[in-house]
Amino acid sequence: MDINNFVKPTREHLERLQRVRLFSGDAPAFWAQFTEIAQEMTGASQARSMVRLNGTWNLLAASPAAGVNHRAFLQSGFEEQANAALTGGRGVIVAAESEAGAVHLLHPLDTDEGSRSCLLELRFAPEARPAPEAEIWSGLLPLLADTPRMYQKNRASLEMEHDIDRMREALDVLAVINGQRKYSPAIMALVNEVASRLDAERVCLGWVSAPYVRVVAISGTEKFERKMEILQELEAAMEECRDQDEELVWPAPSNSTAIYHDHEVYARKSGSACLLSVPIRDAGEVVGVLTVERASPGFTESEAWGLRVIGDQIAPRLIDLKKESRWFGARWATSARELLAKALSPNHTWLKFAAIVSSIILFLALLVPYSYRVSATFIIRPDSLAHMPAPYEGFIAKAGVRPGDLVVAGQTLLALDDRDLSIQHAETLAEIRRYGAEAELAEAEGKLADLRVARAQKNQAQARLDFFDYQLARAEVKAPFDGVVVQGDLRERIGAPIKQGEVLMQVSKLDGLFLEIRLAERDIDLITGHRTGEVVFSSRPDIQFPFVVEMVSPSAQANGEGNAFTVRARLEEDADWLRPGMSGVARLDAGNRTLAWRATHRIIDFIRMRFWF
Repeated sequence: MDINNFVKPTREHLERLQRVRLFSGDAPAFWAQFTEIAQEMTGASQARSMVRLNGTWNLLAASPAAGVNHRAFLQSGFEEQANAALTGGRGVIVAAESEAGAVHLLHPLDTDEGSRSCLLELRFAPEARPAPEAEIWSGLLPLLADTPRMYQKNRASLEMEHDIDRMREALDVLAVINGQRKYSPAIMALVNEVASRLDAERVCLGWVSAPYVRVVAISGTEKFERKMEILQELEAAMEECRDQDEELVWPAPSNSTAIYHDHEVYARKSGSACLLSVPIRDAGEVVGVLTVERASPGFTESEAWGLRVIGDQIAPRLIDLKKESRWFGARWATSARELLAKALSPNHTWLKFAAIVSSIILFLALLVPYSYRVSATFIIRPDSLAHMPAPYEGFIAKAGVRPGDLVVAGQTLLALDDRDLSIQHAETLAEIRRYGAEAELAEAEGKLADLRVARAQKNQAQARLDFFDYQLARAEVKAPFDGVVVQGDLRERIGAPIKQGEVLMQVSKLDGLFLEIRLAERDIDLITGHRTGEVVFSSRPDIQFPFVVEMVSPSAQANGEGNAFTVRARLEEDADWLRPGMSGVARLDAGNRTLAWRATHRIIDFIRMRFWF
């Protein structure tokens, strides 16, 4: 035969080859089509595509597939022949051992990886052996050898475009979430957006709440009942995805080795034909799971990859929103845990920290004594307190002071209306003069009986006059000593009647004030041997004033809370602002006690009182 006219590819062959070079499907389909077109275009009786992986040759595709010798790679000399073709960069012809005159043409194939590891083997019958100057060497074989590289470049370009589209979708979803300022609206926006983009019937987000995954959002549903059985099955499916840390597609692919038990159970009970669960990771740790459900079509690997990209992009934002949405105590606890994790270890941080803190507290509580003080209430009492009663029945004419005013001895505190007394005083004085005149007349006339009667009436009138003088002198109530008015605001009672003996005012000295502390009977034995303490006034709670105990009453007195002893004490520092009646809280020194004793002595005393031991 004429070797120069050996290869005559038709237009159809070239178009098919072009389609193979632009093929975008999976690699097995490409190699099958490529091997078939290579066999047809070269006129070979059989064509095989091979690849060397880890030093071993493997068959990619054969055309025709029937009658392929899979043990051809084990033939003696094949490795040297293959190396010669790969090293030389062009095809070599070797004689076939099985048929006289038949030859095998081994030609290297270019790949995008830049390594020579693929061969195209063409088997020719004896009468169709190509000569070195045939067109197959100069035109067809280089075109075929370049086809795998073009396929890989085209596939890489398509995958890059696909990746860009998925990244764009992920950024769009992230933009929707970034538009939210709270955790709950953000997760609802996430599931609704994913449901819209994947045409899903339902999208659910589960968040890891150690040690389980809990559903926190369902598309199209603001509220849901957590105790629903179907929801528990969904959480089990999410935990299955979390445990395996990989995307799970149901129905399961034939080549998958993952476990789909919980997904199968949930799909059966929920009626969802297709499921896709994708873990949401942050720093390599699964923090959540996104599960998508729809009737058809099934989820593709591309959709799973795109959803994984979305999960990786949104994880940091959701974590930040979740932290910011918690109350400040939880945020502080998380910060403290992170700091402690650096000092202790990342495993069981809280347990270790709690054990250390508990040990320290227990040691301090049982063995280390601290100063202990007994609390009680007190009131400021004066040494001298004068009661100012009404000297006689009458009406208040003037009130010159009010409670809190400082007064000096002899200062008028209030004045009573003395007009009635003045009138009675004048009448009595006139009676005295009249009885004196009658006595003088009776003495002049020598009427001794009338003289005695007149003198007796004069003496009686004089006694009344002295009584009126005494009452007029007491019309003004005056301070008996220097001090302060502690009770009796009579400004609103001017003109009001009063009864004799009614206490109108109280005046106290300021130089003899002391603390009257009411100490409960159960605490009286604790202050034995201790005579100091501190008080805090209700009006000055920011300052503590030390005091010294002067006396403890020998007997207890009953009050509304039980028996109490009266403790008299004096402040170590004088204060000009002290007034009788001021009160507050006193704490008396009771020695050193441990924290354990402080926490348990009340209940222990109660038990002892009940059971006597």
